[in-house]
Amino acid sequence: MNESLKLLNKNQQTSYYRLSHDYPEDIRSYVVSTPYSRSILNQTGIYGCEFTNALRKAITMAIKYFPEQESIRDLDPLSISVIHFLRSGLNFGIKEALNEAFGFNTHLSSFLTSQRQRNQYGRWYIRDDQYRKLELPNESSLFIGEIVATGVTVQNGFDIIFRRAKNLGHPIKNVLFFTIGCHKIEKTLRKYDQLFRAAFPEYNNTYLIYLEGKFHLADSKTKVAVKLQGTDLLRHPAILTPEFELSQFKNLAYPLERCVIYDGGARAFNVPEYMEDVRSYWEKMLIQAEQGMSMRQALDERWPAQEYNLPFKEFVSAKKKIWKGVKSEVLRQLYLAHRKRWTADFKKRAATPQALVNLCFRRLRALHL
Repeated sequence: MNESLKLLNKNQQTSYYRLSHDYPEDIRSYVVSTPYSRSILNQTGIYGCEFTNALRKAITMAIKYFPEQESIRDLDPLSISVIHFLRSGLNFGIKEALNEAFGFNTHLSSFLTSQRQRNQYGRWYIRDDQYRKLELPNESSLFIGEIVATGVTVQNGFDIIFRRAKNLGHPIKNVLFFTIGCHKIEKTLRKYDQLFRAAFPEYNNTYLIYLEGKFHLADSKTKVAVKLQGTDLLRHPAILTPEFELSQFKNLAYPLERCVIYDGGARAFNVPEYMEDVRSYWEKMLIQAEQGMSMRQALDERWPAQEYNLPFKEFVSAKKKIWKGVKSEVLRQLYLAHRKRWTADFKKRAATPQALVNLCFRRLRALHL
């Protein structure tokens, strides 16, 4: 599958891209980059209220600079229902973001529990979805923010929403979905886009907005030493914004983290549990290093960035097939950042397990409340 990002608008802090596929597009997909989303996807030391605040700021910018602003700005606030899938969906702060971006003050909010669990056969199912406070005005536009791995939570939530809308006789007109996620969300949104169009002739559009990239969901075929299948969202193979890709050169730990987000619910609402999750990963990586894994092997697993080893002109040619409208100056900055990391001295150290051992110890010392 071939995908590309086309730069649509850019200011000092926000870049918006249209995500294009080599198959028919029935939903409108975008990728947005902000300093706040880059920080939380790279820095595991941002948690609790700081994590929630940063994610809400990213969503505010994503809404404020949305390329099809009229589709939001011209809405009657009373026709908007912000859907929260408990508990990670609370972190997106869409209710507040709509107020800060466009001054909306009377939009509705809904809350659904949708807790997934893996059964004895390794399949995900919904364990708890009994709490529902669902507000669906007539001809409603749904605004949803959720971290999406398998998509089971979202699938269950849309089932509930669709049935309620039909029972009430309240047509749905739009869906705007903001996510840190992978391809699974597209499958779900396509399904309900078709159902909504068939049930509600007034239906307009489904919009999908990824933060920083469309990530890869770890599965049985993902060749990394440490992973949680059906949970981890990885930087490779994935399509990332140039801004997020550049940020991978700022700290060696960033591209080596197990997941770009870990558990968003725990990260905000149960910090000790979240910290133990991150700490456990680096303990496992330390074992890998002590058994002989080098720094280079670890990087080759999680973010090989092979095109950076090409001559500059070939690197530019390769990147411009993926990133449309991105200036050569940006590509040169990325290329030089890679060269700055992979010095002769670093190549020598990265060939040994000791470099990875040292990094693991530094991460473990930092992961204490």
